[in-house]
Amino acid sequence: MQKWHFSLKILPLLGLAILFSACRPPAPEPTLSATLAPSTTVTASPLPTGTPTHAPSATPTRTPTSTPIPTSTPFIPQHRILIRTVDGAGEFYDRLSGEKFVPRGSNYVRLAPMGYEGNLWHSTLNPGFYDPRQAEAALRQMHALGYNTVRVFIDCCRKYVNVGDPKGFLSSAYLDIVVDFLNKAMANDIFVILSLDATPADGGYNELWQECCEIFDARNLRYLTSGGITAKRRYDQDFIRGLINHHAPFEAILGYDLTNEVHFDADKPPFTLTSGSVTTANGVTYNLSSVEDKQRMMDENLVYWIDRQREAIRELDPGGLVSVSFFCNPYLVDTRAAIWKSSADYFDLHVYLGQGLTLAQYVQGFGMEGFVEKPIIMGEFGAFKSHTSSVTRAAQALQTLQVDSCPYGFDGWLLWTWDGEEQTELWNGASGGGVINQALSPLTRPDPCQPGGFAGQNVALGKPARASRSLPSNPPGQAVDGVPENWWGAGDFAPQWIEIDLQAPVAIAQIDLLPGQSPDGETVHRLWGRGPQENFRLLHEFRGFTFDNQYLVFTPESPVEGIQFIRIATVSSPSWVSWREIEVIAAGGR
Repeated sequence: MQKWHFSLKILPLLGLAILFSACRPPAPEPTLSATLAPSTTVTASPLPTGTPTHAPSATPTRTPTSTPIPTSTPFIPQHRILIRTVDGAGEFYDRLSGEKFVPRGSNYVRLAPMGYEGNLWHSTLNPGFYDPRQAEAALRQMHALGYNTVRVFIDCCRKYVNVGDPKGFLSSAYLDIVVDFLNKAMANDIFVILSLDATPADGGYNELWQECCEIFDARNLRYLTSGGITAKRRYDQDFIRGLINHHAPFEAILGYDLTNEVHFDADKPPFTLTSGSVTTANGVTYNLSSVEDKQRMMDENLVYWIDRQREAIRELDPGGLVSVSFFCNPYLVDTRAAIWKSSADYFDLHVYLGQGLTLAQYVQGFGMEGFVEKPIIMGEFGAFKSHTSSVTRAAQALQTLQVDSCPYGFDGWLLWTWDGEEQTELWNGASGGGVINQALSPLTRPDPCQPGGFAGQNVALGKPARASRSLPSNPPGQAVDGVPENWWGAGDFAPQWIEIDLQAPVAIAQIDLLPGQSPDGETVHRLWGRGPQENFRLLHEFRGFTFDNQYLVFTPESPVEGIQFIRIATVSSPSWVSWREIEVIAAGGR
C-alpha cells in the first residue's frame, strides 16, 4: 500500500456496479462522456511469442554492466523454501528440513523524498541511501525475536538511483546492494520477499508502452497492453539475470512479488470509455459500452498478466516462487479471478486496522473464502494511530488480528513496518520500545494462531468480569471488551463495584480506567488487587473532579507482582456508576 503519498478515498467505479463488494462501498456514478465515437474500434495487439508487437521509437542501449551468463553451463537457481500440497492444501516448506514453513516477519522499508512534488518513495536499497549497518542490525534483531521473513521493495522510480540504469539494462551498483542485503539476511536465517514494484524509470523499459494514452493510460497500460506486458517481462528477466551475474544467494529468496498491490485505474481509459470496442494484450475484444465486458476485460487480463509474468520469471528461475499482492480498499480490482484462476504460486493480501473494514469484510472482498490450494499470506498488516490510541493497544489489536485470521486460511504474516518512522500515521514494530515486535514475536509465541503475553499487554481484555449489579443491556464483560462505545452500567448510584479475573497472576505496570459518567462531578474510586490465595489490598484511590471519557491512570513506581483479581469500587459519584473500559497493562509476558 503506497501509504506515504496516497490519499485514501473511494474511487468512482465508472458504472462498474458489478465490482462493488465488502471491500468497496458503492460510490455515486459520475457523469461520463465517451472519448470515442460509438462506431470506433481500437486495438492493442495481443502479445506474440518472441519480439514485442510495439517496439520503442528509439531502441535503448542495453549493454550489460556485468558478466553475461555462460551458455554452456547454465546456472539454475536453488531455493530453500518451496510449496507442497498436504491433504489438498498448499503450504510452504523448508527443502532442507522437510518441515512446514510459516512466514513471519516484517516489511523493511526506508523512504525518502523522490523528487516528484517531494513525495516519499522507497529508498531502502538505493545507492547513496542504503545503510548496510542499519540493515544488518535490523536483520539481527529480527532473528533474535524468532522472525524468519522480510519483505523489501526494489525501487522502480527514483530517477538515476533506482534499479534501472540510464544507459539501459540494470544498475550494477543497485544489484550489488540487493545481493549484500540477501547475504545479510541469509546470515541471520531470514528469507526475503522481493517486491518488483512496476518497471524502472530508467533502463528503457517504459519506452515499450506505445499504446499511451487516449485508449490506455496510467496503470492500465501495464496490464492491458502488449507493450506493458513486454516491458515487465523484460525487466523481471533482466533482474534475475542480474542477480545470477552478481552471484546472489538465491536460497535466501522466498519469492518474487510481481508488483505491490496490483490494481487498475478506474478514472483512466479504457474504463472511462463508454462506446466502441478494444482488443487487449490477451487477444480478446471487449465492448466498452458493456459493464459486464469491462469487468471481464479486467478479470481476464489480470490473470493473463500474472501468468505471462510468472512464465517469464520461471524461464530463468524454475524454482522461484511468484506471488501477486493486493489491497482491498479503495482500488479497482477483483482479486477473485487472480486467486482462483491464475498460476501465481501464492498470494499476498494486505489488511489494515483503521480502514473501516472488519477482517471478515476483507476476506469476503478478497474472494478468498474456501480457497486452500495455494498459500495466502498477509504480506502487509498494520494499524493506523487514528484507530488505536496507544502502541500497547495497537500491539494487542495486531496480535488479535493475526490470531483471528488463522481460521480464514492465512499462512503467514509480515508487519508494516519493522521500524520505519517516516510514516507518522502508522504504528511500526519498534514503536514504544518494540512492543509490537515483541507481541508478534515467534520466540514468545511459536504458534501464531494462539494469543500470548507481552510487556505492555492489556491482560484484562476479554477476561471474566462480575459486578455488584448491572443493567441487562450493559453487562460487566463490556468493560473489558476493548470497545469504549460499549460499557458496563450498574444502573444505580454508588456504592458499586466491578471485578475482573485475570485468570493468572501477573505483574502490573499500569491500570487505565475510562469512566462513563454523566453529569461531571466529584468522585471517589478505590482500586483493589489480590493474588489467588490472599485478601484484597488497596492499590490506589482516585479522588477529585472527573468527567465522561477521562482516563484515570494508576502507574506504580514498580510493577505490582502476583495480581490475579482487580476490583474497582466506586464510593461516591454524582451519576450512576459505569465504566467504558478497564485496562490492566502487564509489566511482562506470562
